[in-house]
Amino acid sequence: MALLEVKNLKKNFGSTEVLKDINFDLEEGQAISIIGSSGSGKTTLLNCISTIDKVTSGHIFVGG
Repeated sequence: MALLEVKNLKKNFGSTEVLKDINFDLEEGQAISIIGSSGSGKTTLLNCISTIDKVTSGHIFVGG
């Protein structure tokens, strides 16, 4: 069972699509790196995972 599952995550700010179809699983003992250029949505993804921002669609499961 994954500690963190992100499935079909999308985030829009108005008509601007910031995140589109983000999918990954993080299992116990694994590490993940989120890389990208400035403005690519890294902080927005982390804000969605930590529930600071509400996702437009998709699901985030923490701890199963």
